[in-house]
Amino acid sequence: MAQLLKRPQMRFYILGDVLSNLGDYALFLAMAIWVKTLTGSTPAAGLVMFAFAGGSLVLPLSGLLVDRFRRRPLLAASYLSSAAVVLLLLLVDDRDDVWLVYVIMFLYGALGSVTGPAQNALLPAVVPEDQLGDANGTVQAMRGLLRVFAPIIGAGVFVWQGAQVVVVIDAVVFVVAAVAVLLIRVSEPRPTRTGQSLIAETTGGLRFLRDAANLRRLVIACALTMLVIGFFESIAIAVVTEGLARQATFLAVLAGAQAVGTIAGGALAGGVIRRAGERGLVVVALVMVGASSLLLTVPIAPVVIAGMLVLGVAAPWIVIGATTSLQRRTPEDLRGRVFAAFEFGVTVPQVASIAVGASLIAALDYRVMLGVVCAVVLLAALVLGTGRPDEPPAAESPDAEQDAVTR
Repeated sequence: MAQLLKRPQMRFYILGDVLSNLGDYALFLAMAIWVKTLTGSTPAAGLVMFAFAGGSLVLPLSGLLVDRFRRRPLLAASYLSSAAVVLLLLLVDDRDDVWLVYVIMFLYGALGSVTGPAQNALLPAVVPEDQLGDANGTVQAMRGLLRVFAPIIGAGVFVWQGAQVVVVIDAVVFVVAAVAVLLIRVSEPRPTRTGQSLIAETTGGLRFLRDAANLRRLVIACALTMLVIGFFESIAIAVVTEGLARQATFLAVLAGAQAVGTIAGGALAGGVIRRAGERGLVVVALVMVGASSLLLTVPIAPVVIAGMLVLGVAAPWIVIGATTSLQRRTPEDLRGRVFAAFEFGVTVPQVASIAVGASLIAALDYRVMLGVVCAVVLLAALVLGTGRPDEPPAAESPDAEQDAVTR
């Protein structure tokens, strides 16, 4: 990690990523609290996140956009657009304006569907291929820290100064993130166009994942995992209040343990990839998620803390392994669409699992739900681990070979 951060281009990339995610995580909770304050309704507050998640529906078109423009200026433009959209929240005054919050959060999510694929598609131009695992590990370690502290910062500023100050700070953060990205000096190839129809071009990433056997297995394994990983959002409270018979404030201890695991996981991921490969990292991570699920069923605080530590290591390893594998094995001209297809394939199951988990926790013992999580992630590990050896990195897409037209 330290070696990577000596590279100026990587420092600017990390700065842009950290600032944009700081803006995201700080805004989510603050907006939910604001809607709750304006309406007095918890379901109305919960709809804030679902409105944001709804923006992921445009991922297929976002992926095509990422492949049709150079990623660095597109990413900066996405950050600046996010700043402009966020400032529209200043128009919200009372409960009659809450609909505007939902519309803005949807637009914010739609811009995020450009940001994610663009970031992942840009990174291979920022660092050498043999350092992609370390770079993705560094990114995930930073994001893990932000997931713990950024929501607290956003909520704290909301309580201290109000929603308008949170909005302005968030917009400024995105502007600085855009400047950081524009300071990156990379050589990006000129985007190419094909002679295909809009539908064929848009679905190019999906077809590539379908035809690449091991990448297809990777997507299936990750989607299976996301179908249950959202259960942890509801299970954590039950583990603390029912299993350990402690106050809900003990969740902060578990969140701290998970954050420590995330930092350690991000730092170690590159080394594990060099020994076991990207797919090996993901398989190990899935088994670790299964083990952490079992540890959380034990009503002993140190064991539960250990389970959250293991989960903290494993969760980013899944993302790091999948992201690095896709970056190395996807042709440059398809990376935006492939990452958009991948994100769509895992985001929808994850959002669904959060909603399902919130419903099931009222009817099922949390240990039963943890057993389900364990079974599903082990099935995912089996699906991924039984494939053929990984294919070598691809240089050019089949579509480009057949239909490319130089602009």
